[in-house]
Amino acid sequence: MLAVGATRFTRGEFGYRASAACASTVEGTSRGERGKMVRSARVGGAVRRVFVRQRSAVVTKPTGNHTTRRFVVGSVLTVAVALSVAACGSTSSSSSGGSATSAASGSSSTSGANVALAKAGLAGVTGHADPFPVTERLSKKLPAGSKFVYLEASDPIGALFATLLKPAVAAIGGKFIAIPAGETAQSAQVAASTAISEHPAVVLIPAFLPSEFGGKLQTLRSEGANIVGAGMVGWKPYGIQWCVGCERWTTGEGRVLADWVVANKGAQANAAFYTVPELGFTASMWQGFKSQMSELCPKCAIRNVPIEYAAIGTTAPRTIVADLQSHSGTNVAVSSTMDMYQGLPAALSSAGIHNVLTVGQSPTAEILEDIKAGTLTAGLAVDLNTYVWTMVDAGGKLVIGQQPQASEDGAPYQMLGQKDITFNTQAGWPGYPDFAARFAKLWNP
Repeated sequence: MLAVGATRFTRGEFGYRASAACASTVEGTSRGERGKMVRSARVGGAVRRVFVRQRSAVVTKPTGNHTTRRFVVGSVLTVAVALSVAACGSTSSSSSGGSATSAASGSSSTSGANVALAKAGLAGVTGHADPFPVTERLSKKLPAGSKFVYLEASDPIGALFATLLKPAVAAIGGKFIAIPAGETAQSAQVAASTAISEHPAVVLIPAFLPSEFGGKLQTLRSEGANIVGAGMVGWKPYGIQWCVGCERWTTGEGRVLADWVVANKGAQANAAFYTVPELGFTASMWQGFKSQMSELCPKCAIRNVPIEYAAIGTTAPRTIVADLQSHSGTNVAVSSTMDMYQGLPAALSSAGIHNVLTVGQSPTAEILEDIKAGTLTAGLAVDLNTYVWTMVDAGGKLVIGQQPQASEDGAPYQMLGQKDITFNTQAGWPGYPDFAARFAKLWNP
């Protein structure tokens, strides 16, 4: 959870629902089997229904041209490995309650897991943040008066992003313009039309469904605007040149979670990975997790267990406990979004479950307190300030014809265990407190 002024931010990771199938490919998917796309923003606040506890996520029921919007900021470490890893000794569990599989089928039957490789993957994000994503200076200053137009969604995260973006744009030497983009395809297109009239140098877009802009992003691009998105899937065909917190990022996050599982349980790992079918980023995260597990421990048992979006903050703990009771061999519970763990420690205790490790991404303030108390095991946390300023850096570089660094598709994060929670949990994980000074140095060539 991150506090900015009076606005509290409690979530992690961006994404869209791509289809009802958690294992489906995220980028370029259609509206899915249920015939509706969910615009997700892993950071948000509640709109057409009351959102539980401290969570700030916009949730709108799909009606007419409305689409569900939910913003979530996440984190990722892309771990590239090319090895042949020995198989684990455990077998896959039954498929009731989720999609069960060994990490890789048909692999050679040898003993052990590559714990050393898993620990090496975690080393860069344990005890400290992973590297700051931007190291290259602007090659030259931006043209005077360069306009950065932000298409602002009408929800708390939209306002939060505006709060964070405004000083970033000023620091890079641009002029910040926020245009309300509402919640619907119609309002998004009206906002994009207004943006066209501003003749911007950069357009910044949070986790909208790109198709909602009805071709106007291509118009902006054809007229010279440079477009940077955040938390999207299927964004490349729409004129968006750069995207922060998108498919590659969330896939890598799943790999890091797999590293943690094998580092802590080795060849005995038997993991349930809880996805949310309505949130597309959880599908790509599961794919990353499954892929990394196949390299680290091909015979380890892993299961993909869907948790309905509506259950988060309500019945999710009960559902998770029931799943663990029906799969007694499971020794690690992995969540694609940790707010589904709100209330889980009490539920586990009441059920007499004390031998299951719990981990996931984007811990809220409540979850950070649970980790600090030792009732949950660990979680990833993201530096949101750096995330948003990285969007501005990418836009500025595109303006002057400079390619953003590959690492600018995400922001720093850290795996937090009990001993790491020494900060004010209500203020969130600080990441790089000197982020503004770092960017100022890079933006003054």
